[in-house]
Amino acid sequence: MRRSFPLLLFSLAWLCGCASTGPGREAGVAAGRPVPATAPWEIPETEWRTQRIVRMHYDGPEGNGTLRLVLRFEDPERFHVSASDRLGRRWWDLNVREGDALVLWVRERTFCRYAGDLEVPALSLGPVPARAVAALLMRRLPSPPADPRGWAETAVGGRADRSVKLDFKDRRGRLWTTEGTAAGPSRWTLWDGDRARASWSGGVEGEEEVARLVESDTGLELRWRQRRPATELAGPLPAPEVPAGYRPGLCGSDA
Repeated sequence: MRRSFPLLLFSLAWLCGCASTGPGREAGVAAGRPVPATAPWEIPETEWRTQRIVRMHYDGPEGNGTLRLVLRFEDPERFHVSASDRLGRRWWDLNVREGDALVLWVRERTFCRYAGDLEVPALSLGPVPARAVAALLMRRLPSPPADPRGWAETAVGGRADRSVKLDFKDRRGRLWTTEGTAAGPSRWTLWDGDRARASWSGGVEGEEEVARLVESDTGLELRWRQRRPATELAGPLPAPEVPAGYRPGLCGSDA
């Protein structure tokens, strides 16, 4: 297995399900009633302090397999993600606090620290803020627009079932298109000129949220699902500390 593949598995944590409510939270907005003007790249406060389990299948040039992801989310600036295989063997842990990220490669006993954007060469999404990992896990866009006024003019105070479309460029000049409802996006595409670099879509099947991502550049296809609703966060998050015996690993463009 090439060193870049575990880094790819780290990036897979980005890609999962729809927003859902935990016990004691408002179950939703009745049809026809206005919904809060939460931008598609922001995580609604009703989703804070939750925990969720994601089952993910990946298929690409380097093989195929499944992962079990556990997201423990306190708020957009503090969350923890862990990944394991079918046998329960841990692959990696991601711990984010105040925009900085610590990644532990458990099987290799190495670590990486990131301040600001995460560089993930195995995916064509390119650099994204650390908080985008949780945003994508909770059906939000990975990158906000450079100028958010377009969203404010498009969907403020919309109905939960009203169709919303938005095209924008992020601060790196990348073009994104998204569509869904005022409650959240159902699909988005990242473009390279007139060619789609990555396309994502999500929905609900019975009691599960499902999603699919296709990468044109890498030939990667991801499919994942999680049961809904999410549960309350069970306890405090671990401190972002490097365990004894871990050494610095290959990070970012060096991986």
